[in-house]
Amino acid sequence: MDSNIVTGITGSGNFKRLVLVVLTVLALSVSGLSLVGSFTQTQIQSRLELYQTNLMLRATGELDLPPDRPTETDDPITVLRQQLLGDRTFADARQQYQAFREKAALSAEKFIRELTTPANNRSANSEASDLATAGPDSDFDRLAQQLRELAAVDLRLGLLQARLGDSAAALTTWQQLARLSAPVPDSIDPQSFLSDFDEIRENLALLWGNRNQITNQVTPALPPAIAQGIEDNIRQFLGGWFRNASLARLYRLQQRPAELSLLAAETNLQAESLLLKLAAVNLIPGLALLCGIISLIVLLVQRFLKGSNSLLSLASVQWTVPWTGETIWEVFILGFFAIGQIVVPLIRSIGLQLLGIQPSTLTGGTQAGIILFSYGLMAAGSVLTLRYAVKSYLPLPEGWFQFKWQNGRWLVWGIGGYCVALPIVILVSLANQQIWQGQGGSNPILSIVLENRDPVAITCFFLTASIAAPLFEETLFRGFLLPSLTRYLPPWGAIGLSSLIFALAHLSLSEVLPLTTLGIVLGVVYARSRNLLSSILLHGLWNSGTLASLILLSSR
Repeated sequence: MDSNIVTGITGSGNFKRLVLVVLTVLALSVSGLSLVGSFTQTQIQSRLELYQTNLMLRATGELDLPPDRPTETDDPITVLRQQLLGDRTFADARQQYQAFREKAALSAEKFIRELTTPANNRSANSEASDLATAGPDSDFDRLAQQLRELAAVDLRLGLLQARLGDSAAALTTWQQLARLSAPVPDSIDPQSFLSDFDEIRENLALLWGNRNQITNQVTPALPPAIAQGIEDNIRQFLGGWFRNASLARLYRLQQRPAELSLLAAETNLQAESLLLKLAAVNLIPGLALLCGIISLIVLLVQRFLKGSNSLLSLASVQWTVPWTGETIWEVFILGFFAIGQIVVPLIRSIGLQLLGIQPSTLTGGTQAGIILFSYGLMAAGSVLTLRYAVKSYLPLPEGWFQFKWQNGRWLVWGIGGYCVALPIVILVSLANQQIWQGQGGSNPILSIVLENRDPVAITCFFLTASIAAPLFEETLFRGFLLPSLTRYLPPWGAIGLSSLIFALAHLSLSEVLPLTTLGIVLGVVYARSRNLLSSILLHGLWNSGTLASLILLSSR
């Protein structure tokens, strides 16, 4: 090819645009598939709600029957328990578990339909063969995980039903463990995934099979070896209140008053400690929520009275944007989506293969560490791309990428923005939950922390969510994208579009609406303060709230 032609192509930027077009198609395809895939995933929010429910049950200090406890209303712990928990803790817990079970069953049924649909180009017989010979990360394991989670929920739901006096419903729940309402093809037997649950459900059915015998202190014939096996199963499959309630039931059946007294004392001690922690965890967000509601009302009234002179007015917000939309395109497609969704996952996959590591064998801390390292690679690649893209425009006009420590206005904007964001995002999240009904995916690191409570995982989560993410995302989305869009849109339009892109970048359908709302608050705070420290602080406070609660409540 003639060298002049090559020079003309590259010199005119056509070659770069062609590369960007290809990367755009590839990056958007990968990101789109991730978004669509998140639709079939259970929200971590649903798990968080169950986690909170379990904490509330532990905080009651009760076992399978209410223990002796002082009833004086002036007892500080009794008063605190009544204020935090109320009288419907167990009824609400049963309702919460039933709702989660329905969502988990629907998810499992949908996955089974996907496995057996003709669109997969597999016959029923070949599907059975495929499932029987699947590898560690196959459909076989995904289905087994969903059904085992459903069975674990049923064990706990049955205990709540028994605690509320409906032993017949409890026995039915345990007998029909992981029951699905939709018909299941002959090629898939759900019970084949649950063989190790057979003993524990039989144990629970035995313990709660005849409540009158317990009340009348009639000891059933349970040899010591069988009782020990039941106790081992309880400790293996159950935790928190569910474990303690089952152990108390066993000890009463066996007339073991010493063990029962010790268990009751430990349960009450843990409940009192947990009540104090719950009070501390609820106090700061509660005060911030109250301040946020008051501040929001004041801001809206001020906006109505003062118009363009109010704090919510963006009439005076403007930036001098020296680059065009092509630079924005280059930074986000090459620096964010291509590196984050293609390059970094490829590096991670190759690295694990070279080291001979199976992802399913990694500990929670190791998984969180890999996620932190991957996030660091993506952030570094994006920042370097941004630096390269704006290099020819240096020095930048005034107002770009400002980090002003000199005065405390950024603290006021950051903390005030956090308070105002609370009531707005909470309302949007409540509506969002009704839309998604527990589906749509969520933050994978939060799941790791919730399930493992590994100090390494918690540290990695803190570094990723509370430090790295606010620094990087605010620099990119508020520091670069928002001002750049003001070249083509008014300030409110730029804030809205940058917030939507910010939400979509998290690749979770269920989080698009609340994250867009949070992004709008972040955008307004940055646009009014003209200081990235303010939005970084708000972002960090927001991400740290859930982590702080998990650390405090999961500590012994």
